[in-house]
Amino acid sequence: MGYSRLVFSVIGLVVHLWDFSAASRINLALSGTALQSSTAQGGEAERAIDGNSSPEYAHQSCTHTQEEKPWWRLQLPGVYRVSEIEVTNSIETRNRLNGVEILIGNSLVNNGNDNPRCAIIYDVPGSITQTVQCRGMEGRFINFYLSCATAEVISLCEVKVYGELLPPPPSITIQAEERNVTLVGKRLCWSDALFYCRAYYSDLLSIRGPEDQVMVDELVASAPFPLTSQLWVGLRRSITGTWFWMSRDPMDFTQWDTVSPHSSHCGGVSSLEPSKWRQSSCEEHLDFICVTGPTEGVNKVRFYSSTREKQTQCV
Repeated sequence: MGYSRLVFSVIGLVVHLWDFSAASRINLALSGTALQSSTAQGGEAERAIDGNSSPEYAHQSCTHTQEEKPWWRLQLPGVYRVSEIEVTNSIETRNRLNGVEILIGNSLVNNGNDNPRCAIIYDVPGSITQTVQCRGMEGRFINFYLSCATAEVISLCEVKVYGELLPPPPSITIQAEERNVTLVGKRLCWSDALFYCRAYYSDLLSIRGPEDQVMVDELVASAPFPLTSQLWVGLRRSITGTWFWMSRDPMDFTQWDTVSPHSSHCGGVSSLEPSKWRQSSCEEHLDFICVTGPTEGVNKVRFYSSTREKQTQCV
């Protein structure tokens, strides 16, 4: 059947309630890595997470990009719920933080600058250091981005991040010949499931033929954790009514349930009845199936959400 063995991960089955007072007061940025769009005047990206909060550039603790839509990115050692971020400005060039967006997420599309927004910051008169509340936004990447500037520079003298490490969701994986298929026990709307799979795997799953369907049925039957009645896969319907795979695999094989409604733009597989595909509201929160496979030559469908800058991303 083309698959070899199952890999289980049931970490995270316990319901976790976010408590802001319980967020770690350890500065997470110190254990991260920093990168920026460009470097000028010796202002390396790592200076913003060196533990030195001096706002004077001469103390060699502030970053400095070149112009042309600059960005600075912190990669945390895992995925965190971020409670707050503390930013120290440069005392000589305070205006450089005016209008800078702070973005948090797991995607590296557009260098991470398409992730949801926590805040837009500005120079605060009388205060070199300011704190923004991100209220548990989840992500591994924290970007500072000047999206509207055509000729500007970002300078940061220190960035401190506080939050709590997220346990991975429960999952089970079938290792196939050329790709791994992972059932993820994390209930998301269809668009968020797509973004999740593209951030951590390759894409939402496409079922290309009978052998893939048998593999999915066995994967679902082997799940060691409770599942939603339907599971998102990479099925999407165009405005003309044509169904397609987000991976651009051909739609040569289908298993639609004859009683499935024909009003939704999103589709998945049943976890209760083997080999049944059904349509559901794209905003319904379901578990989902991701795939990891070859990326060379892949031309998957690009998906844009007008609400990606918000915490609620469902469309």
